[in-house]
Amino acid sequence: MIILLIFMSASFSGFGLQIEQKPLNVIIVLVDDMGYGDIAAHGNPILKTPNFDKLHEVSARFSNFAVSPTCAPTRAALMTGSHEFLVGVTHTRSPMNLMDTEAITIAGLFQKKGYKTGLFGKWHLGQNDKYGPWFRGFDETLTVPEDVQNTNFDPVLLHNRIEKGYKGYREDILFREAKNFMMKNKDSTFFCYIPTYAPHTPNKAPEQYVKPYKGYINPDRPDGEYRAGFFGQVANLDENLGRLRSFIDSLGISENTLLIVINDNGGTMGVDTYNAGMRGVKTTPWRGGTQAFSFWKWGDNFPAGDRDVMCGHIDIFPTLADLCDLDVSEEAKKQLQGNSLRPVLENMNATLDKNRMQVHHIGRWTNPKKWEDHKYAGCAVRWENYTLVRHEPCEDADCATCVTAYKRGIEKTRPLYTSNLEHYVLAAPGKWELFDIKSDPHQDKNIATAHPRIVKKMSGFYEDWWKKAAMKMKE
Repeated sequence: MIILLIFMSASFSGFGLQIEQKPLNVIIVLVDDMGYGDIAAHGNPILKTPNFDKLHEVSARFSNFAVSPTCAPTRAALMTGSHEFLVGVTHTRSPMNLMDTEAITIAGLFQKKGYKTGLFGKWHLGQNDKYGPWFRGFDETLTVPEDVQNTNFDPVLLHNRIEKGYKGYREDILFREAKNFMMKNKDSTFFCYIPTYAPHTPNKAPEQYVKPYKGYINPDRPDGEYRAGFFGQVANLDENLGRLRSFIDSLGISENTLLIVINDNGGTMGVDTYNAGMRGVKTTPWRGGTQAFSFWKWGDNFPAGDRDVMCGHIDIFPTLADLCDLDVSEEAKKQLQGNSLRPVLENMNATLDKNRMQVHHIGRWTNPKKWEDHKYAGCAVRWENYTLVRHEPCEDADCATCVTAYKRGIEKTRPLYTSNLEHYVLAAPGKWELFDIKSDPHQDKNIATAHPRIVKKMSGFYEDWWKKAAMKMKE
C-alpha cells in the first residue's frame, strides 16, 4: 500500500497580495500484501478499518488502478515510472529483483530539487553494491538487513546502513521513525516513502489487534492462525494510518499535503473472506491479482469520489513530477511509460489518452536466463475497460512458477492464500482471452471471438512491449 503526501509551490492572489505556498511535501506509504477487498469501505464484512474508510470518503479514488502481480516489481515501477521488466526486475528474489543502477528514481528527482528524502520500510530492490536505497536518492533510510523480511517484533534494522536493535512492533517503529523524519524536516521540504512489511506473512501482530478476529477463523484450517494474524496486521496499519493523518494535522501541513494510499499487489490471506467480486490473487494475471486501491488526498484540491480511468503504478512518477514541478531530463522522459494523472485528479470528468495500454506479467521464472520461455506465462494487457489475458507455461518440469501455476489451476492442488480454486484456474494455454471488467468484473465471459479487432490491437501492443523487454533481458 502506498501513502503519499505532497506540498506544492503555488501563488494565490487576493486583494492585491501574492501569497507563496511552500513546496509540496510527499509521503508514500506502500502496503505489502493487503488487497483491494481488505477495506470495510470496499465491502469487507469482517475487517474494521475506520481510518482507511475515512480516507476513502474524502479522497480522489481510482477504481481501475493496477499494480504488478507481486511486490518487488511494483516497487520498481513506482520508483521509475517504467514497467519493472524494463528496469531489470522480474522477480522478488535476487538477482531478478535488482533494479538497474542506471534507472532514474523519483527519489533522485526529489533530492535534486532540494527535498529531504527518507525511506522507512521495505525497499526490496537490492542492497549490495550500488543497489541500495542510499544510492537511489534517499538521504535517510531504515530497512531490514540483507533485504529479507526479518522479524515482526524487536527487529534489528539498518538505520543509514548501520545495524541497530529496536524494541516493539516493526510497523509501529517504521511509522514512528518516519514521523521523526518529518518533524526534523517540517520547516524544509521532504519526500517520505513508507513501504510497510505488513500484512505479508508470517502474519503476526500484537495480540490486541489479532484477538478480535480469532472468532472468524475456521479452527480446522491449518492456516487459521495466519489469517487472524493477517487481519490483526491490517488493524494495526489502520491505526497507524489514523495516527499519521493526525500527526500531519498537528504539524499544520494538511492543507499542503497530498496523501496517496495504495497496495503493492493483489489480495492474499484475505480473499477467502472478501475479494470485491474479483477473480485472481497475488501472482496471477487476473484482475484480482493486480487491482489496487488508490486514494489521493491533498486538502480540498482534488474532489472526492471515484475515477474509473485505466491507470496504475507507473503513473505515480510522472504525476508527482507534474505536481511538484520536478526537473525531468530527456533521459528520464525516455524511461517513463506512465502518464500524469493530474487532469483527472483535479477534474473528475476529465479523461486520459484513450489509446493508452498497460502490461502486467507475473514473471518469477526460476532461471534468469530462461526469460524467452515465459513470454506468455501469465500476462495481461489493459485498455480502458478491457483486459486481455494469456497463460502459456513453459515445458521445464523444474520451473517453480509454471509448475506451481499448473498444479493450482489445472490439477487443482497446492492452493496458496485461498482454497477457492477459481482464483487459480488459468486461461486456455496458447490463447488470448478478452474480458470487459465493467460488465464482467469476475472475468467469467471470454469475448475474444466476438471482438477480434480489439484482441488484435491489444495483443499487438503486447508484442511490441515484449520486444522492448527482451532487449533489456538480453543485457
